[in-house]
Amino acid sequence: MEDTVRLEITLSVEQVAFGGQGLGRLPDGKVCFFPGVIPGERVQVRIRRQRASYAEADLVKILEASTDRVKPPCPVYGRCGGCQYQHVKYSRQLLIKRDQVADTLRRLGGLVDPPVEDTVPSPLEYDYRNRITVHAKAGRIGFFEPRSRKIVGVAQCPIASGPVNALLAALRTSRPQDGEYPLREPGEFRGFRQVNEAVAACLLDVVEDMASPGGELLVDAYCGAGFFAKRLREMFRLTVGIEWSVDAVRAARQGLRDGEVYLLGDVKQHLVPAMAAAPGEGTTLLLDPPTEGLDPEILACILERRPARIIYISCNPATLARDLKRLSGAYSVRRVKPVDMFPQTAEIEVAALLEKLP
Repeated sequence: MEDTVRLEITLSVEQVAFGGQGLGRLPDGKVCFFPGVIPGERVQVRIRRQRASYAEADLVKILEASTDRVKPPCPVYGRCGGCQYQHVKYSRQLLIKRDQVADTLRRLGGLVDPPVEDTVPSPLEYDYRNRITVHAKAGRIGFFEPRSRKIVGVAQCPIASGPVNALLAALRTSRPQDGEYPLREPGEFRGFRQVNEAVAACLLDVVEDMASPGGELLVDAYCGAGFFAKRLREMFRLTVGIEWSVDAVRAARQGLRDGEVYLLGDVKQHLVPAMAAAPGEGTTLLLDPPTEGLDPEILACILERRPARIIYISCNPATLARDLKRLSGAYSVRRVKPVDMFPQTAEIEVAALLEKLP
């Protein structure tokens, strides 16, 4: 077999896939993935690895650049694995993320024409993160390289806020031992604060709009400290949150109002009795599961109880698409709203509204 490890080839960028990798096709039609590009560009890449159904490559040169290409402000961009889109004008980043969500819902979710709306932008393109985690090893402090445990030293992170960068500067002068160091702005509650607070407020608005006009029962599975439930509780006769973290439930139970309950434990343990508190036609189920999406037992419970409305918050379009497909026999997808919680990175937050079929 021909050794293609060092082969260089010219490709057209068809799209940027979820995760930030550009997609082009080799002369034999095989898909090739490579970083640092924008749809429509022509580039020279060097093949790094051949798989059975796709290839991976490194970017060598931009031959025809997009008008949306900009100069990244970070001196270690491309070597640090934290950001993937600093080379892309922000307005184009929003379009790329919208297209990625739509493409994923078509391919993995079976939606022919997914109702994906424009991406909600972040008020801040940089300086937005109120926490980061850096690594220290052999006197070097920074972030990991892509696909590596090698540390890229950083003096300042452009997407981190001023207070967080001040903590980074202080850490660098303290000669820390090897290890992992979370750096975060002071907050009321350690662990229950959104990374980008301005966009978190936008996400709350989106969820409130999807929950309107309310109803008899809101079940907020994976409720954390009540981030969504406390905003929506006035719209429902009864609000029930479910959360496994003791500290989060303790936080959620502060300032309780009539008709507001928070249950400590696993969603699988509490979801059936929680949804039994009102008829399905008066129930809204709010889901904000971990990256891996919904457990099959939870999906079975949903299909048994059939709440009238489901609002599904996801940070992983692929598992969102998988779960929507599993619910497709009982629900229709009415709205899908990407929210840019993490500008300059490949991460996407998505809110989807499902309504029960007749």
